[in-house]
Amino acid sequence: MRKRKHDVIVVGSGTSAYYAAEGLNEGGRDVAIVDERPYGGTCALRGCQPKKYLVCNAEAVAMASDLVGRGIVEAPRTDWAALQALKNEFLDGKPEKQVKSWHEQGVTTYHGRARMTGERELAVGDEHLTADHIVLATGASPRCAGYRGHEHAVFSDDFLELDALPRRIVFVGGGYISFEFAHIAARAGAEEVTILQRSDRVLKGFDADMAQVLIEAGEKAGVRVVIEEPVEAIEKEGEVFRVIGGSGKAYATDLVVEATGRVPNLSVLEGGAGGVEHDQGGVVVNAHLRSVSNPAVYAIGDCASASPMLAPVADAEGKLVARNILEGDVAEMDYTVVPSAAFTIPNIASVGLTEEQAAAKGLEFRVNRGSTTGWPSSKRIGEDHGAYKVLIEKESGRILGAHLVRHHAAEAINVFGLAMKHGITAGEMKEFLWAYPTMISDLKYMVG
Repeated sequence: MRKRKHDVIVVGSGTSAYYAAEGLNEGGRDVAIVDERPYGGTCALRGCQPKKYLVCNAEAVAMASDLVGRGIVEAPRTDWAALQALKNEFLDGKPEKQVKSWHEQGVTTYHGRARMTGERELAVGDEHLTADHIVLATGASPRCAGYRGHEHAVFSDDFLELDALPRRIVFVGGGYISFEFAHIAARAGAEEVTILQRSDRVLKGFDADMAQVLIEAGEKAGVRVVIEEPVEAIEKEGEVFRVIGGSGKAYATDLVVEATGRVPNLSVLEGGAGGVEHDQGGVVVNAHLRSVSNPAVYAIGDCASASPMLAPVADAEGKLVARNILEGDVAEMDYTVVPSAAFTIPNIASVGLTEEQAAAKGLEFRVNRGSTTGWPSSKRIGEDHGAYKVLIEKESGRILGAHLVRHHAAEAINVFGLAMKHGITAGEMKEFLWAYPTMISDLKYMVG
């Protein structure tokens, strides 16, 4: 076994790993990156970016369809094969380009499965690697629920690679992945699209009232949501699958997509030789993202217990860890204002506190809420479902939380997040001279 020594080894090659490696390399450290999958990570290769190609196509179809009879004669149809070709053109050669860029910067790459063999040691194939610090950026993988016949289901990665769109699709799980892909499928031409959720609440990371508006919008587009329907089994009969729900009902379908959540990738810790404490949420870290049990190890992104599973958060953590390694744990992450969105049609988005959370904190606040469907910005695009809810502290006028479901909500929520981060009050937002008429300028009505 060959032995190599580096200042820092980063396990994983997604964007969080990229920012960590970049900062450390610029700081003069000898950096190595290890990954067993193609270099680039989930967001760039199997998630955010390729998914958005499908989302944008679905949005274009939806906007034209919503205007049929309102100035549009006929709705367009998706060419699934051409859409996949467009997406794959974006992905083509990305891992190789990333490796070339790292090598040009002096970063060493290793391809293979990594396993910690000591507090500062890793084994990768025939390589035995040691380092002063190890940064775990191993991400997360789809959770497998383990019901009978689960091997017949596919995951989000597989959906992104479908050569042809099936006529009937069942999505297991009521989170953002199911909703995003269900809306894509419905707009791309799938005839029967069903989401099965085991509890009575879908999209738990978003406001319940906004989620209900989205459910209604989905129903109009052909997305059926069935709550309190846990999956008991999947049975295969020829080319058809039967998804058996807890109610006893069977759902016949051509494809089953399991999207019941994601779990941290922690195979690198198997055997426990690294002495890295972890739980179901990932590696247990302190405020500096350093392992609480092994000071040589940091964890960032989806594999860290403290981290919301969002790409921008992971990127910020990558930068922060590079700084902490270089300067000695001088920085901490601030998760108080983190906008999030699901790219459904319409988008659903959220930042800050919910009503329940604000009340639990004993805050005095008012809630501005309403429908957006009567506004010109919705009428001119034929949007029949849209709503907002904004929490405003009574005395200070500061924004405590914002929850939206409408076209471009994923863009608008960033403005609310920026206002919250920098203390811009509802009154100041209302009086600002927004470019008009725009979707973002509608924010003044939401905070008035």
